[in-house]
Amino acid sequence: MTKQFQAALDLSGNAARMCVADENGNILRNGILPMKRRESAHLAEFAAGEIACCGGTLGDVTKWSVGIGPGSFTGMRLAAALVAGLTHGISGVVSRGVATASAISMSAAENLAENSLSAVLFDGRNHEILLYCVKRINGVDEGFGDGVVLNIDSAAEYFSENEFAMLCVQSSEAEAVEKIVPPEVFAKVQKVSEFDLSALLRSSKEFDNNLRDLIYIRPAVFTDPIK
Repeated sequence: MTKQFQAALDLSGNAARMCVADENGNILRNGILPMKRRESAHLAEFAAGEIACCGGTLGDVTKWSVGIGPGSFTGMRLAAALVAGLTHGISGVVSRGVATASAISMSAAENLAENSLSAVLFDGRNHEILLYCVKRINGVDEGFGDGVVLNIDSAAEYFSENEFAMLCVQSSEAEAVEKIVPPEVFAKVQKVSEFDLSALLRSSKEFDNNLRDLIYIRPAVFTDPIK
């Protein structure tokens, strides 16, 4: 009998990540490969290699979870397009988009109480940050609401009016975020040096085959949506 797998794929940042699990959700492998925009043509090769290490092929994946950010326009589009191509018109194969922020926040604090509201902070460039909220549901952080863009002035007001169970940022973006948020707030921010995508596989979000609703850190020039 052919093996069946679940997989999560993400290229929202400066590295490609993939998590592979068996059909029962048992994690088999977490892979990461630094990947800049000019190297993104290797995404399919990377994904195929990760599933091959588990004894399968991309065609053996029946459930796909794709990281939808917040992140870079190009990387997320490529990951979504790859999975859309692998799943289109194939019976019994489903996909969904899950906020990459969920994986980052779960790496920062796995044992928060149910219904806790946390926020992941991203470098938005141009002296701004993007704050994206997640809520702990059934033991896993899920995207909650829309992202909020803040500059040094609006950040002070925002954090004086809103409280979170946890704040976190990727270590590579901590310096940029520190310049925007008030010092007393940044002192509470947890730095995440690395994360995997197991949280995306554990998400309770519906497999709706919608890979179009990506969360951009900064809107890009409009292109036609993935059909």
